[in-house]
This record gives sequence, structure tokens and C-alpha cells, in this order.
Amino acid sequence: MATSKRKKPDTDLGTMILRNMAMVMEREREKRGLAKKDMARLCEITNPYYFGILNGTANPSLQVITRISTNLKVPLQELMMGVKSSDN
Repeated sequence: MATSKRKKPDTDLGTMILRNMAMVMEREREKRGLAKKDMARLCEITNPYYFGILNGTANPSLQVITRISTNLKVPLQELMMGVKSSDN
């Protein structure tokens, strides 16, 4: 059996988190008026990795998720679950 080089999230939760990350990242990109390559640079990830998040093929580590959250100044809960915290 051939294996894919790209690792997709193995669980529904992983898929949901990746979908929410893509939604929040695109919202923030549009709000800031950035090109996708500039957004990737801001998040300190490569362009292909950014597109992998958008199309659901990336499998970001907690370190990458935290870096994106920090660089965008978006709480982890909002980035991963798409829920803004009540203290925003």
C-alpha cells in the first residue's frame, strides 16, 4: 500500500481545527489587506505550508499553531476553535 507524503489530520477534531485555522487566518489576512505570501511571512511559515493549511493538507504542530496565534495576536482558542473569547 502506497503512503501519501502529505499527512492529513487523522480525526474529525483535527479536521475541524485545521478548517477553523484556515478561516481565522484568511479573515485576518483580509482584515489586514495582505497578500497570501505576506500572510505566510507574518505567520513565519512557508507559502506552501500556508496553502496546506488553507486546503486542509497541513498537519501543524502545536509549536506552529502557537507561533501563528502569537504573530496574528489571535488567542489560541479563537484560532483553533473559531470562538472569540468573551474578554476581547
